[in-house]
Amino acid sequence: MASTAADERLLKALAEQLKLPLLQIARMAELAHTTGDTASLASISYVADTALRLVDAFLLSADRQAQEIFQLEPVSVASVLNDTAHKLSSLAAQNDCDIELSLHGKYGPVMAHRESLESAMILLGYGMVGARAHEAERHRVVLAAHKSAHGLVAGVFDNRPGLSADMFQRGRALYGTARQTMPAVAGSNGASVFVADVLLKAMEAPLRVARHNAFTGLAATFHPSVQLSIV
Repeated sequence: MASTAADERLLKALAEQLKLPLLQIARMAELAHTTGDTASLASISYVADTALRLVDAFLLSADRQAQEIFQLEPVSVASVLNDTAHKLSSLAAQNDCDIELSLHGKYGPVMAHRESLESAMILLGYGMVGARAHEAERHRVVLAAHKSAHGLVAGVFDNRPGLSADMFQRGRALYGTARQTMPAVAGSNGASVFVADVLLKAMEAPLRVARHNAFTGLAATFHPSVQLSIV
């Protein structure tokens, strides 16, 4: 019953967050129809793709109800973050945001579910990129990985202050019941972040607030592939 209640809360948060892109699509389509501005069609397509990706990720997270945990396999975190950066580039351009990769050294594969890991990183990117800085300093979002004593840490970080472990825990408690649960992340109800959280938990890599150099963000720790010990 507890799991069902959590899914219902996540679905409510998802529905609330989808209102904005659907409203944007409707208004841009109306404007394109009125003015004959076909250039708006590209923006409509991108906003629609963003909304669909959020829905797809939610459906993927729902699979963990039947499986409890995804089938894990060796995955290259560097490859996932590189692909994520490319897929976030258009959104970043629309939000006057710089997307950066921070991958220093060589990282071996980790045990993960590639589709879920990429979906989670993209959803975290949506939250971070959409959070516009009020300061004059340009908004920078970094997709990064670094080694720790417990494994390989991978996540999405930015140069905006305000995100803290307490805020994240409050967001976990409030999503689905409040319209704004994490104002430091896109000023939204955080649905994309909490769908990512579910996907990462299913890989035994729960989401947490972390730091990477001078940046703060959300990350998870992954265990090295067990196949490395066989070589």
